[in-house]
Amino acid sequence: MLLNKPRAYEVMDKYGLDGLIATSQINVYYLTGFWGALMKMRRSFFNFAVLPRREDMPAALVMTSVETARLEDMPTWVDNVVTYTHPVHANSRNYDSGTEEPETGPAMQWPVRDGPLSPIETRWKAMSESLAEKTRATPVFALKKALEDAGLKSGTVGSDDPRAIAWMKELGLKRLKGVEATNIFREIRMIKSQPELDLIRVAARINEDGINAAIKALKVGAKWERMERAYMVELAKKGGQGVYITPGTGGLPQGKVVKGEPVMLDALGEYKHYHGDIGRTAIVGTPTKEMRTRSKAMRVGWEVAYDTIKPGVTGSIMTKKVLRAMAKEGFPGFLIATPHSIGLEHTDHPIPIGTEMPGSKGDLVFQENMVINVDLPYHEYGWGAMHLEDMVRITKDGCEPLTSMETKMRVVKP
Repeated sequence: MLLNKPRAYEVMDKYGLDGLIATSQINVYYLTGFWGALMKMRRSFFNFAVLPRREDMPAALVMTSVETARLEDMPTWVDNVVTYTHPVHANSRNYDSGTEEPETGPAMQWPVRDGPLSPIETRWKAMSESLAEKTRATPVFALKKALEDAGLKSGTVGSDDPRAIAWMKELGLKRLKGVEATNIFREIRMIKSQPELDLIRVAARINEDGINAAIKALKVGAKWERMERAYMVELAKKGGQGVYITPGTGGLPQGKVVKGEPVMLDALGEYKHYHGDIGRTAIVGTPTKEMRTRSKAMRVGWEVAYDTIKPGVTGSIMTKKVLRAMAKEGFPGFLIATPHSIGLEHTDHPIPIGTEMPGSKGDLVFQENMVINVDLPYHEYGWGAMHLEDMVRITKDGCEPLTSMETKMRVVKP
């Protein structure tokens, strides 16, 4: 189970919630452990998850009946799997929305040939047949049943998309109250469960392998695509997926790798939807004294960050200490030392959205079993770019590195 259930209950109590509805792929996955084909296609509102606050009521996964066999390979811990048909009955295709459920067609099941089935096929068939008894006409009617099964016909429910609440009211759950819960989900997710930490450790390791492959690919005159390809291929070899690797927001200043110009590499990759994030500085040729001084100052800054991060410390305190230390080491113009939680999202803690102002969520407070990155990027037009970033898990009294912390500037021979 990926879900940190005690944390979820704690946060639901904080906001007075009777339950949660997940609509986004990452939150459905977080609550249920399931990531099906329609989720891979980024199809919205084809899968839902429900988590009731009452521990004696069933959590639920809503999915299409076409995909039930996938539960064999990706089982879910939830007690209640509610499916919907594909397609609905022909008489219902011009259904006018209302509270009465349209006629449900037969659950989609693949044909079965006479003769012996493999053990896996036997389980697939049994799974489909057992879930066919709960099938509904459409995803939203399946969500309605999941809420009813969870005792949530009324009460206050948080959802990462308030439209789900409106649809439930339209289908007859008039007493259901909704709370926008995008950041509530993040607040839950920022404290990792042990299964999450296991996945993040792999993500961190293979993402670092990827950035090392990109650094090895650095060559004078090379376009950035060369390093990007090396990174993406390395992650794929290790069972991961690259999200991006960048030399900065504007790309390479000269459009290619130049001898003697420092290059920043910032790499974000995934393993089973959990992220690894790392930053390094490399140069083809011989770094100048100034470059070495700045590189050392960044390493000192990271060491200060590492020594400062522990439960109860705020991100702003860490930032001030890091920038002060770097200035003392000879890098007074350095601007950014930003900590962020990481997990199913690059920034896996509450952040301002919509009309909320920057800083309105308050300072980031480090807590045990958060996974934290500290971003130390630097750009200077006409000079080059540098970066340093590593991942740590916050422990009871400090932090544990999840990346190698091999933070020296990487020098590549021309």
